[in-house]
Amino acid sequence: MRKIYHRFPMRNDLVFTIKRPFIDVVSRVCALHGTHETGRTPGGEMVRIDFNAAVADKKITFVPVDSCPDLLNTITEAVDFQIELKETTIMSDKRIPRSKNVFLLRLEETGMACECTVVKTSTIAGLDAMDLKVLLVGAI
Repeated sequence: MRKIYHRFPMRNDLVFTIKRPFIDVVSRVCALHGTHETGRTPGGEMVRIDFNAAVADKKITFVPVDSCPDLLNTITEAVDFQIELKETTIMSDKRIPRSKNVFLLRLEETGMACECTVVKTSTIAGLDAMDLKVLLVGAI
């Protein structure tokens, strides 16, 4: 069953292909839900990026992937995710929120590869579609 969001924009920020089977990429996105990554900015600040994923439900809303336990058994052809990346600056005595970036990610099966379409829906400066691609490709 396809899990598609009917308001997915026609314009997109980035389209790329991952040379892995569709179900492997979907399972990896689901596994990234609730995880985080840390790194340093060019200015030397320590930054934490929290990854949250929601899957399209009934073509009009998104629900967290952990509330769909049978997702990997029922999904075929295409799926839309809403990916939320929260950036937080980590200091020795406090944590300061930097940005909350929201992306729509469409994964489509194309033979033994997966075509990924990314659209940034939030207008806040910060991470972009290439950052999401690096995060996804690095996890797979």
